[in-house]
This record gives sequence, structure tokens and C-alpha cells, in this order.
Amino acid sequence: MLTQEKVHRASGPNRARMVPIEDYIPQRCCARQIFTTNFNSPFEMAKTVLITGAAGGLGKAIADAFLAGGANVAVCDVNPPRIAAVEEEWTKSYDGKFLVQQADVTDGASVQSLVDATVSKFGRLDVLINNAGVMDDFSPVGACSKETWDRVLNINLNGPYITSKIAVAQFEKQEPAGGIIINMGSSASYHGFKAGAAYSVSKAGVMALTKNTAGFYGPKGIYSIALLLGGMNTNITDAFAKGMHMEAYQAIAASQSPPSAEKMVPIESVAKYCVFLSEKDIATSANGSCIVFNNNWPEA
Repeated sequence: MLTQEKVHRASGPNRARMVPIEDYIPQRCCARQIFTTNFNSPFEMAKTVLITGAAGGLGKAIADAFLAGGANVAVCDVNPPRIAAVEEEWTKSYDGKFLVQQADVTDGASVQSLVDATVSKFGRLDVLINNAGVMDDFSPVGACSKETWDRVLNINLNGPYITSKIAVAQFEKQEPAGGIIINMGSSASYHGFKAGAAYSVSKAGVMALTKNTAGFYGPKGIYSIALLLGGMNTNITDAFAKGMHMEAYQAIAASQSPPSAEKMVPIESVAKYCVFLSEKDIATSANGSCIVFNNNWPEA
């Protein structure tokens, strides 16, 4: 905290007595190091990363970024053809650095098997990225079927709960203890009218799960962060092939500016930001943060 003396010295009329910024930084820190950090340097903490729903789309882009940075990467998916394709691709460039396994994030035994396999191969788990998710059909509560509600909530909210629960247990028992959880939220996490009822509730729940996890586990060296993403060109929109609730979709579209290619968030940008957040020093400060990452669409 700046004392009155320091404020006077820094901003008073005697500018010759300006205090270097280093004076305000604890002795254990180096100001020069803080302002010249190379974020392309090898990971200090994030050595092994587990990403769900990562055989395609955003999840694969995130996995590609971590592999390119030298991390060990484990991914899961429920789509066998995509799993086979990504395994074939990565074997050519990252053989021995990855694990691909079919796993259902809504099934605790399946997730436990995935985490066990990851730790068995790489020795520990440092980062969990909860990416697996599905979209709804924009149905409001009165038109949302129980089947749609259960499916969306199960994958989008129960999934991160199950994976986080199992990951936290691993984070606590490994040596050194600790880890990072990055959850994929949405503009729908905080805007109630940007998707259907099921999707909106599921993503609001992800934001609450992030903050609760951060509050309890942060002091234990386990940090939880969420990215609240905007529009992206990913395979999550596959759900629209079965149709949409057009009245709700049109009402939502009318409530905001039209989407455009320029407003879409590149999945590669999200991937790079996940790599950034996986640095322990960054994750510590970002713990509990739900970060809007949407190219200002919908507008703030």
C-alpha cells in the first residue's frame, strides 16, 4: 500500500524524487522479470493436461496448443471416428506425448479410468480443462422437453462436476499437490436470454461451480477459472441439425446485434488463452475469475 510519504514523493512537485516502481514490489519479486515474462517459455507447472471433448473443434485446438508447447496431453471424447483420426494425426508429431481415450464425462467410472490412465502414463495431472458440452435447441422452459433438459444439464453441468471431483482428489494426493481447472462457460452464463433454458441454466451452473471450487480449494493450491465464451465456429452447433425452437431463436436474435464472421472468436485464440491461464503464477491470481472472452459479442 502506498503511504502518504510515498504518494507525495511519487506525485508531488519534486519530480526528481520519483520512486522507481521496483520500490512498490515485494523484495522476492523482480519488476524487470514481471514486465518481460516470455509467455512462450516452457510450462513451469502445466506439465500434464487433461481436456474433455477434445477429438475435434475447440477441444482439439486447445490440445494442439498444449502439445505444441511441450505439455503431455490426455484427451477424451465419445466420438470413435474422431478419436481414431486425432490419434493417427498426433502419432506423426507427438508420439509418446499424448493419450486419447473414449470416455463419457457423465459417467464417474469412465472419468476415473481416464484420470488413472493419465497419471499412469505421465505421472501426475496438472490441469483439467472441462470443454465437453452440448447446445440446446433454444427452447424456453415451457417448450423444453425433459429429455433435452436432462441431456444438456447432464453433459454441461454434471460432467464438469464429476471430472472436477475426480481431478481434485488427484490434485490433493499427488506430490507436489495442486492443480488448475479451466471451465468453459458462455455468454449464456450471465445473460439469461442468449440460448434456451437448459443451456443457459447449465452454463450459469458452471460459473457457480467455478467460484465455489476456487473459494474452497484455492488455499490448497488448486485454482479454478472459467472462460465465458462468445460465438465460435465449432461442432457444438451440430445440435441444430435436429431443428430449433424458431420463435425463441428469433426473439433472441432480435435482442442483440446480428452475428458476423468478424465477431466470431477464433478457437485458436481460446486455445492460446488456456495455455496462458495454465501457468501457475497466472492461475493463482486468476483463481475464481469468470472471464468474458467473446470479442464483445453480444455487446457489453
